[in-house]
Amino acid sequence: MKDQKTTILEKPQSKYGKKNNPFPGLRPFKIEESHLFFGREGQSDEVLLKLSKHRFVGVIGPSGSGKSSFIYCGVLPILYGGFLTGKSTDWEVVVTRPGAAPIDNLAQALLKTDLVDEELSEEDKQIKKTIISSLLRSSSVGLVETIMQFKGNKEKNYLILVDQFEELFRFKDSSNLQSVNETLAFINLLMEAINYADAPIYVAITMRSDFIGECSQFPELTKQINDSQYLIPQMTREQKRRAITGPVAVGNAEIAPRLTQQLLNDLGDNPDQLPILQHALMRTWDYWSHFRDYDDEPLDIKHYEAIGTMSEALSMHANEAYEELDDEQQRICEFLFKAITEKRGGGNYGIRRPTQLNEIAAIANTSEEKIIQVIEKFRDPGRSLLTPQYGVPLHSQSIIDISHESIMRIWNRLKNWVNDEADAVSMYKRLAEAADMYQQGKTSLWRPPDLQLALNWKEKHNPTLVWGQRYHHAYERTISFLEHSEEEYEIEQRAKELQQKRRLRTARLTALIMASATVILFSYFQMSFA
Repeated sequence: MKDQKTTILEKPQSKYGKKNNPFPGLRPFKIEESHLFFGREGQSDEVLLKLSKHRFVGVIGPSGSGKSSFIYCGVLPILYGGFLTGKSTDWEVVVTRPGAAPIDNLAQALLKTDLVDEELSEEDKQIKKTIISSLLRSSSVGLVETIMQFKGNKEKNYLILVDQFEELFRFKDSSNLQSVNETLAFINLLMEAINYADAPIYVAITMRSDFIGECSQFPELTKQINDSQYLIPQMTREQKRRAITGPVAVGNAEIAPRLTQQLLNDLGDNPDQLPILQHALMRTWDYWSHFRDYDDEPLDIKHYEAIGTMSEALSMHANEAYEELDDEQQRICEFLFKAITEKRGGGNYGIRRPTQLNEIAAIANTSEEKIIQVIEKFRDPGRSLLTPQYGVPLHSQSIIDISHESIMRIWNRLKNWVNDEADAVSMYKRLAEAADMYQQGKTSLWRPPDLQLALNWKEKHNPTLVWGQRYHHAYERTISFLEHSEEEYEIEQRAKELQQKRRLRTARLTALIMASATVILFSYFQMSFA
């Protein structure tokens, strides 16, 4: 390893024994962790009432407000308990994220339900997924037909939960007709399903509030959101207190009141800080579990400060993972995080850019196996800095993402990477535009200083085809323009050097002739006066 420095959790474990950590960190709570979910008691009923009335509900809120955790641990347990009286109390929940291929991802999610309950080989699963994808794409009622065809006589209700619905807009490429049509087809599938009276299909979405304007492009979706949305409220100070003290009590421990107060003060009124609070509590618990002085010692400020408090805990944690990598893995790590983040145009902050594993490998010019080795360091159960979560097998089409955008704001190393990548993209786009203009005969080849800056960019970032095509389709033309500029400039320089050498030779020859003439004249005058 490059750096062998000891991390705060590498010392011998406490003699009092390690206790299971009740805090999930940056990732959302899972449904089986509902006993650890505190602070939003009583809010689920309103969501379920809207779902019952409209067969649709949109849970909307800012980044970090806990939308996914609220659905998984607040809404679904009550739903499974038979909330909708007069109907079947048996529910099948299909959880999907749109990503870059929303319909295929929905097909994959359906494949995991009891619609396909037989044991299948990997080959058969792919065949079944293709069949389901084809059904979904066959018409706007494809989702209804798929469920009705595969469910048989089972008396079940189906909830299609589209988590992080904003990915539908984030991944849509407006210049690509296929991408636009895929987005429209996916939304139509959901809207037709809830409007089909004979199909027991319900739809719930979670979406960041800053993307709600994107929904206005789709009239039926807009109507449903207007009729049945739940704007997740900001937690009160007392609710936040329960979110801190509740899991500690479930974990059979105590927390010092002064630490609770300090955490609440550090959290402030920013809802985006909730995942940071959960991460800091996870780290504080781990430190306390290892290093407490006596068995029933409460979690206290000294344990919280040891992990860097909310302001530094995440950066320290990410750096620990980074320092466990060797030199080559650290190089791959930089490519990895640059690939899955980007700087929002015109802004000074980064946003997530979930990317397929095989694409990351192509950008980094390395193998998928080496990418996976690095990912595993960051999605360890004690870290959960990357998704998919630990335990989910990774493959070529796995979508790799950071677990929360706050990582980009707090991890200093990643902030530097994001800025460096933004500079690289800016140079590449400038170069691509110049190449386009040159092809049209509207500009000339580049010369210094622009040429030298571009050559420095190429040497530093070593851009690959896959990387370039993320930002401009004409990668080959762009690089060809740069290489042609360099060649022409070198030819000009060599011509200038050759011309300079000729002038120098001419000057030397002239000087020699003049010197010879001077000597001859001098000799002549001497002989004349002798």
